[in-house]
Amino acid sequence: MAGVKQFDHNDVLDRAIALFWRRGYEATSIQDLVDATGINRGSLYSTFGDKQRFFLAVLDRYAEQFAKPLMEQLTDPDPRRAIERMLEAIIQRTSDPKWPRGCLNTNTTLECPNSGDEISRKIAEHLGQQETAIYRVLRRAQAENALDPAQDARALARFFMGVAQALNVVNKAIADPAVLYDMMKVAMSVWVRPSPRSRTRNRTARAVSKRGTARMRG
Repeated sequence: MAGVKQFDHNDVLDRAIALFWRRGYEATSIQDLVDATGINRGSLYSTFGDKQRFFLAVLDRYAEQFAKPLMEQLTDPDPRRAIERMLEAIIQRTSDPKWPRGCLNTNTTLECPNSGDEISRKIAEHLGQQETAIYRVLRRAQAENALDPAQDARALARFFMGVAQALNVVNKAIADPAVLYDMMKVAMSVWVRPSPRSRTRNRTARAVSKRGTARMRG
């Protein structure tokens, strides 16, 4: 039908992801996007808006296609293994030659610090979601006596989020998975398990709390 856009929305975003990831935000022109996606300028502007609005949609699609699978690793029943699986997934992705090195979020932050407040906020939002997901795993680990409750779970979540980004940054300069696995190994060494004595104290405290709650209900 005349006037109807004949293209797949997600396919266009995926093509744009590959282009922005390879060239960077500032180095990519509207004509580059037209050539890469196969849609004309009029359709691009009417569907996605200007370059910045288009890139914001690209970042959301990138989060769905690449960040979400990483976060799914955090569902492992073993909290410590969940964090390891997330970091391993990053290393495996960075080792895949079909994708550019690094992370689109990290690359944009490092290469284009003046890309705009909306883009910076979008990237910060995605990193915040990653931090929150990690934090929930760490709190679960403390509840299950798999992580020392004395450790600051929020600070630790920010540390692991930083390690995740650092793996992408180092990969841009050193394409050697062994280096990244060494980084992961050292990062995981900050995970402190409760001592047998502290585990006993925690179980006793929970038992006392339950008895107190039962008496109050009675």
